[in-house]
Amino acid sequence: MLSTLGRNGFVESLAATRHHRSAILLQCRLRHTISRNADILPCHASAVFAAYRPAPRARLLSTSPPPTPTPAKASTGQTEPSPPPVSPSRKHKVELRPGPVKPPKPTPAPGVPPPAPAPASTSASPAKSEGLVDATKKDLEDASQHGILAPPPPDASWAGRLWHQAKELFKFYFRGIKLIAIHRRRVRELEARVRAGGPPLTRRELRFIATNQQDLNKLVPFLLIIIIIEEILPLVVLYAPFLLPSTCLLPSQKARIDEKRREKQQLYAKEYKSTFLEILAAPGAMKSSSLAALNGLLSLPTMSPDALRLRRLRKHLAAIAEDDTIIEREGRGDQLSAEELRDALEARGIIAEGMSAKTMHSRLQWWLTNAEQGDADPIERRIVLVARVGAGKL
Repeated sequence: MLSTLGRNGFVESLAATRHHRSAILLQCRLRHTISRNADILPCHASAVFAAYRPAPRARLLSTSPPPTPTPAKASTGQTEPSPPPVSPSRKHKVELRPGPVKPPKPTPAPGVPPPAPAPASTSASPAKSEGLVDATKKDLEDASQHGILAPPPPDASWAGRLWHQAKELFKFYFRGIKLIAIHRRRVRELEARVRAGGPPLTRRELRFIATNQQDLNKLVPFLLIIIIIEEILPLVVLYAPFLLPSTCLLPSQKARIDEKRREKQQLYAKEYKSTFLEILAAPGAMKSSSLAALNGLLSLPTMSPDALRLRRLRKHLAAIAEDDTIIEREGRGDQLSAEELRDALEARGIIAEGMSAKTMHSRLQWWLTNAEQGDADPIERRIVLVARVGAGKL
């Protein structure tokens, strides 16, 4: 142990000697530098010497801990209160991907009952939501109830019912085609009566002849569908029933055609009111929108070029002018039934939904009275009347 203490003392003395020698050397150099640059760097050598503290070259052994520093006392003898501990400032958490802020739920006021749920709309037509199979089943059931088609046997299987319905439909279409031929013979008899100098044709007879002519025009396409692609016949019946002759239409199919025509008429009367007002302001200026509005209100096809729409419009109004003459001759509509009055008004663009027979008769009288007034062309006068109907100026 004595040898260890001696060795440590020798090391300490050697380190102190070297430290003293280095300090003297540095002091001399600083004095020389200060004397040369006194005006540039006024610095005190002792400060530099105090700042220069070389690292010790040996490690000293120590067995006692360093003394604990005591707080300084003021001149009055009172102890200064220590400053309160400063809590480290906590950084706010930054959300890099904030989610959507949910709106606060409204709290109902006390004593106020919650609002009742709105009732479901019942104005939608059930025919729009039914599919092809449902519509076909409904047509067949309705025809069976009217006695047009024979119902299948109660104990028939699924295949047996399907075969029975196919046979009944084939019989129905065959009878319809035969009926067209029978009607054609009746038309020839009427024409022969007029040529022989008999009484003129009545309005019902004229409409019968026109319907038979339309059925003849549809007969060839209908036969081609049955012979070549009979599988698409249910699609034709549902989505293009206007291709079928009138004698080959089931009652529910005819009702569906009439319903779609009336819906189209009401839609054009509602959406094109401003267009009808423009037609009234300038009757001679026929734009594309004017032709579409007039044809739509008269239940004529609208998806065609303007020249074809104008030709179709003038042809329809020419037929209406002839019909007006016949109605005037037969008592101004006094002999027409409620269904015939409704058909006459709808052919002239007048919506007769929900009207009584008396109201429909008065609307027909209004049309006949205004159609004969003025010196303009009969078709031009009726174009103005259709525009007045669409604009709601009856």
